[in-house]
Amino acid sequence: MLSGMDERAPVPVTVVTGFLGAGKTTLVNRWLRGIPRGDVAVVVNEHGDVGIDGELLAERVRTLVEITGGCVCCATQAELVRALEALAGQESPPKRILVETSGAASPAGVLRAIFRGGEREAVALDGVVTVVDATRPRVLQEHELAIEQVGYADVVVLSRADASTTAHVAEATSAVQTHNGAALVVTASRGEVHMRGVTTLEALLDARRADFDAARTVPAAPPSPHPYESVSLVLDGEVDGERFADFVAGELAALSGRLFRTKGILAVAGVNDRMIVQGVADLVEVSFGRAWNDAPRSSRLVVVGFGLDRAVLASAFEACAAR
Repeated sequence: MLSGMDERAPVPVTVVTGFLGAGKTTLVNRWLRGIPRGDVAVVVNEHGDVGIDGELLAERVRTLVEITGGCVCCATQAELVRALEALAGQESPPKRILVETSGAASPAGVLRAIFRGGEREAVALDGVVTVVDATRPRVLQEHELAIEQVGYADVVVLSRADASTTAHVAEATSAVQTHNGAALVVTASRGEVHMRGVTTLEALLDARRADFDAARTVPAAPPSPHPYESVSLVLDGEVDGERFADFVAGELAALSGRLFRTKGILAVAGVNDRMIVQGVADLVEVSFGRAWNDAPRSSRLVVVGFGLDRAVLASAFEACAAR
């Protein structure tokens, strides 16, 4: 544990990912306009050896860290962990850290680095925003990497909606829902999200949580021609905490190497607060959110990966029900 971190809340980290040229930097720049310069730190992971995006963002943030090389491998993952912990360990840490990933790489390494920093109670994953160019919906048919980036998303922003056609927006929305039925899908133009009352990143993530929390069911994804898919698991009631822990250690651990994201909101027997589940690959992090109070208690989990057996996962999750 970092010295001095034990009495602090972890710094929330938001990951912005998306395929090459999707509009990630434009979106981040737009968010940063309305935020005091000292409130946010940005980490940019660029594909080449010379950073460009970082220079575009530097004037809007207190601290900017550039990690070049594109793919977050073992060496750069350790560099990213150190950067996150150093930012969170400052005497006056930022209120949020934004990590913009390379468009040419999977966000898996970035998310693993955040979870490693989270184990030291320095940082906590607050959400993954994937940007998809609405003028190029075929990217989600032609590039497995773009599909994978969507698979990790909590929110998918369809950028350049003003330059797109209604048909292309509909095609992109359908493609996203095929690969990640639990993601909140919104459109944006020049970095500005088209959603009533949503003008900040925090508001967008709150809308995603409210959308997931309010859903009594999660829509099933239509058949996909690609191996990546999302499996939605719903229990109309509470789960037993020990049985769910066994589910994570057994069923999910057995899928190691085939999972992208696991995310959910659970009602746990004997616990009044919502249990928030965030998982990357075989790493799962649990925290607690708002109290259920008089709200109907239900449990919803979404597993995104490939080679998933829906029937087996559904049966195992149903076995977690409190009795």
